[in-house]
Amino acid sequence: MNESSRITAPQRATPHRQSNGESDALAAVLGRIEPTLESAMGSHSQLVQRFRGLHRRLEHERFQLAVLGQFKRGKSTFINALLGAAVLPTGVIPLTAIATFIAWDRAPRIVVHFKDARPAEQFSPQTIDEIRDVLFRFVAEDGNPENQLGVERVELFYPADMLADGTVIIDTPGVGSTLRHNTEAALQVLPECDAAFFVVSADPPITEAELDFLRRLKPKIPRVFFVLNKADYLRSDEQRSVLDFLQTVLTEKSLSDADARIFCISARDALEAKQHGDDRALESSGIAALEEHLLRSLARAKIRWLAEAVRGKAADILAQGSAELELRVRALDMPVEELTVKSNEFQEALRSIEEQRRVTRDLLAGDHRRLRQALDCNIGTLRKEVAAKLGHVIDTSLSGTVPKTWEEGVRRALTAAMQGEFEAAREPLTSAFAADTSAALLACQGRIDSLVRRVRQTAAEIFNVPLGPDTEYEPFELGEDPYWVTETTPLRLIPDPGRFVDRMLPAPLRRSRLRARMMRQAEELIIRNAENLRWAIWRGLDETFRKATAHFEERLDEAISATRNVINEALARKRDQSFSVQPELHRLTSAMASLASARDELQGGRPHPT
Repeated sequence: MNESSRITAPQRATPHRQSNGESDALAAVLGRIEPTLESAMGSHSQLVQRFRGLHRRLEHERFQLAVLGQFKRGKSTFINALLGAAVLPTGVIPLTAIATFIAWDRAPRIVVHFKDARPAEQFSPQTIDEIRDVLFRFVAEDGNPENQLGVERVELFYPADMLADGTVIIDTPGVGSTLRHNTEAALQVLPECDAAFFVVSADPPITEAELDFLRRLKPKIPRVFFVLNKADYLRSDEQRSVLDFLQTVLTEKSLSDADARIFCISARDALEAKQHGDDRALESSGIAALEEHLLRSLARAKIRWLAEAVRGKAADILAQGSAELELRVRALDMPVEELTVKSNEFQEALRSIEEQRRVTRDLLAGDHRRLRQALDCNIGTLRKEVAAKLGHVIDTSLSGTVPKTWEEGVRRALTAAMQGEFEAAREPLTSAFAADTSAALLACQGRIDSLVRRVRQTAAEIFNVPLGPDTEYEPFELGEDPYWVTETTPLRLIPDPGRFVDRMLPAPLRRSRLRARMMRQAEELIIRNAENLRWAIWRGLDETFRKATAHFEERLDEAISATRNVINEALARKRDQSFSVQPELHRLTSAMASLASARDELQGGRPHPT
């Protein structure tokens, strides 16, 4: 198989939800708890809105599977074997401290995200070699020593069958190598993972560094599956001995159950078998049994694990609701003079937070301007490229030997070529700007999340109440059609009266005049259609940034108002001589107890009180 051959995407199966008893039961529990939360917090509370959105998470959240292991254990080759192509760089040089997230898409695409405010870089490689070369530049220690490029993470989109159901494979830096920061980087990505494969090999079967990493890993990912790679170096009796030894060590160290399955494979043989379509060799490599387990057993388990994640997020929402209610109780129970002092402290703290809000606004506006400027440059480049190609089309059409058919032939060829060029340019251009916009908004969302946490932390410290856990907000997403889709513009060349004069001229002069006339008309159409495409994408950028800015402002305003309203309401009530504090304190205390009961039911499965 030629590694440089173009990649053909498989047909992706249409995902569908299957009924599952555990997730359905959890959905029923969420449905019972929702009125309790709404009664306690109010129907317009964002906590209530996020609680309502948890059922959608059961439907749509991605399942993320990390591949972990020590340097030189064959992690990247193992992933390549799962994908069926050598897309990840391998060799004697370790990866730097960067994780690569591999997800499904119809055509290969690489997005590189940076730690600072730089925009993400996007690549559209056409061959396996090109994919590997781009990745090498950013994730290999040799290509990006000590991560001098400041890469945060890399996303590889690739049309592999095993990714089509929403599974995302995460290639992590090797642990236990001379690059100590790689181990820390691998640990940092673990909260994003739902399960993991831990890759070891036969010589030695497992090291103390790997055991230490597994101890740190266990609290973060409770489901770890072990892969014994490089089995092709062992005889069958040696394989059995190594497997027994590995199982014994893991059990004695309480890092695995005694009956936990360890997959014995040769990733190198599996990759070669897939590349050559050798089913017998694939079976012998051991990867077929692992994939069977991954695609069937794990596919069933994913629903259960997802339900557990949703359960935990719902419990965190209830805990944050309780913390907000306790803030109300604390403010209402406080003497008015002390409450006034606390109010002034909160307003003083907000000055710094508002300054950071202005910085975030400026950064977002800068990203918007940058993308607009980049769009203008790309459209200018597209116009030049299309003009050059159409010039070649005209010259080819005029090379015919029958002058009377020149004009008709040029018109047909130009119309077809121009239509094809703009249709081919539209999708990658809109996709690239959608990806860059998404990366810019993701960075902004991170800054907003940090400010929201500061507001909540400030309120908790001033009023001496528990902060409560952070709850996960739905990320801002790019809009669907029509913002990123343009209508096809008919491309027709306008007849020119000058053609009647041309018929009386000699063939060489006629050819020259016809070429000039056709190029003028073609350039006019190029400008018109390039501007149509530019305007459509420009409109998409403007609308998306407008919506995102409003979304982020609302998030921060909500966090600030939550505390400010509590203070102002408490001050107003305490100054109102006709208001009785005790009944309201009783109501809030009762609501806190209801949320605590609901959280107990969610976490412990106790029946909901009627």
